Amino acid sequence: MTQSRNLDNNTAQHITYQELIQAVADASDSDTRYGFFLGAGASVESGIPVAKELSEGWLKTIKNNKGANDNDADLKKWEEEPAKYYGEIFSRRFRANLSAGHKELQQYINRETPSIGYLFLAQILTNTKHKFVLTTNFDTMTEDALFSLQNAKNAKPLIIGHTSLANYISVNNSVRPVIVKLHHDYLLSPQNTRQDTNTLSTEFKESLTPVLEGVHLIVIGYGGYDTGIMGYLRETTSRKPIYWCCRDKSKLSTEIKSLLTEQDFIVEIKGFDRFMLMLNDKLKHDPIIDPDNVEESVLVKNAIKQAKKYQEQLKELSKKDIKDDELEVLKPQLPTWWDYELQAEKETDLDKRDNIYQEGLKEYPNSCELHGDYALFLMKIHKKHDQAEKHYKKALELEPNNAAANGNYALFLMKIHKKHDQAEKHYKKALKLEPDNANFNGNYALFLKNIRKNHDQAEAYYKKSLELEPDNANINGNYALFLKNIRKNYDQAEAYYKKSLELEPDNANINGNYAIFLKDIRKNYDQAEEYYKKALKTEPDHANNNGNYAQFLFIKGEESQAQVYLDKAFNFADNRQDLLAELWFYRLAHCPDYRQQAIEQLDALLEMGVKSIGWDFSANIERAKEQGFEPIELLQQYADKISQ
Repeated sequence: MTQSRNLDNNTAQHITYQELIQAVADASDSDTRYGFFLGAGASVESGIPVAKELSEGWLKTIKNNKGANDNDADLKKWEEEPAKYYGEIFSRRFRANLSAGHKELQQYINRETPSIGYLFLAQILTNTKHKFVLTTNFDTMTEDALFSLQNAKNAKPLIIGHTSLANYISVNNSVRPVIVKLHHDYLLSPQNTRQDTNTLSTEFKESLTPVLEGVHLIVIGYGGYDTGIMGYLRETTSRKPIYWCCRDKSKLSTEIKSLLTEQDFIVEIKGFDRFMLMLNDKLKHDPIIDPDNVEESVLVKNAIKQAKKYQEQLKELSKKDIKDDELEVLKPQLPTWWDYELQAEKETDLDKRDNIYQEGLKEYPNSCELHGDYALFLMKIHKKHDQAEKHYKKALELEPNNAAANGNYALFLMKIHKKHDQAEKHYKKALKLEPDNANFNGNYALFLKNIRKNHDQAEAYYKKSLELEPDNANINGNYALFLKNIRKNYDQAEAYYKKSLELEPDNANINGNYAIFLKDIRKNYDQAEEYYKKALKTEPDHANNNGNYAQFLFIKGEESQAQVYLDKAFNFADNRQDLLAELWFYRLAHCPDYRQQAIEQLDALLEMGVKSIGWDFSANIERAKEQGFEPIELLQQYADKISQ
């Protein structure tokens, strides 16, 4: 039922824009939510003409084309208030070809980009609980601004661009921004004529009522000339307050004054962009543009990040078993140095691969990426650690802010040089440069678990990395290991092991770790042996898996076969001191000829502070006891020193 109002005694309260901004900020600690109602005035600074400007232009065309004469009553009315009669003027101007009118509007929209105010609005919609935008505009300024915030996981909006989508509007939405286009999107039968705007569809009314009952509406840039919308707002008596923003309160139309009640507010502002600037600042959001270096701005970083992501996908595509003609098409889209990386990747002879990298660096001595990839090869494959560090440092000298170079060097410092403070510095820098890189988050989680023993923080980084890349096999496998060893949550650990093996069934590390899980936790030795064998079939030179399978065979009493794998593990251990401590323990427990040497080696490693925290030697001690090892206490002492 429509409320009656005294037009000469408007009871809406007048407040300053600063008071409105403070009210929005105060809502952070309450259940109060705000939404935005945007009219054409909000898009003026984006370069899109307002109704008055469009109508005036169309009126000239109407008169030039003799579509109305000077005695036409409508013409006189339109010339007095062109914005108010936008729909009627549009209908007359394009009555011979309505699609031409839609095409003209599309041209305005297609050529413009969002003003800075829309970028501020996008930050608010993304980072706060204030998620709703209602608009009479056909344009895409709000969603374009949101899409520019590519790093924000909650920036992708739900766009209700047509009446038929009204049922998808929900007041309970708390994740994605919702943009409701009351006159439709410019590509979906936009509503321009008086007939279109005289009524608001039943679908919109039914879906919007719960929203208006829960959201305080901030109106900006809207003249209130749409009979359908204004009538609906007037009828919705259970709505929350409206904050009607305008440049000059003395020029508010009769339609607006008749709508507002004593619960509503009139707020003078200096324009959409300036209001959004001040609101965004009050909500303490990070600057969109870096004041000292525009290239460090979030918009630039997001664009570069996206481009790099696609380039990485092109690189991965080039590594696959693709045909020569496909590779030729790919090459122009990849860095010029990448051809050397591709050659090195496909070369199985390690010396030849080394030569390919060196040839590449002669031609591209200033390629940070090539230095970094060569360093990885030298560290992981060739085991030339001094050389590897030289190229890591060169990569960082060329590009100190290269996230991959920082992340990989951190891994090197942690694993090879045990320079943990320095490693953490580079981990943190990599994460600052690329906070949403799943691998960096996962590697830092490993660091926090193994080095800092900060398990709660480690788990937070594991969870973030899995949120970013839920189908990353290595991260799933590492989190499974964390759940097994730290949380003792074995069922959940097994679920992550199984998922990681579904994703990468031939991953040697994951197969080996799952074999240990089956042996130690499930006591399923037959199944464990299957996974040990699969791991070693995939990667025969894997030092850890050879050592772990040797331990397994010793426990089973298969000494001669265990010796074969133990020798392989020593051969491939490459000064992995924690692994060497385990291997010398197996020799002490099961190889009488090595007893004295094993004691000497273990003493030396322990003197250096070497540990293999949490490693389970109990089954080896049991087997050694059965075989008559004396004194058995000696084995227990070494086991405790190594694992605790």
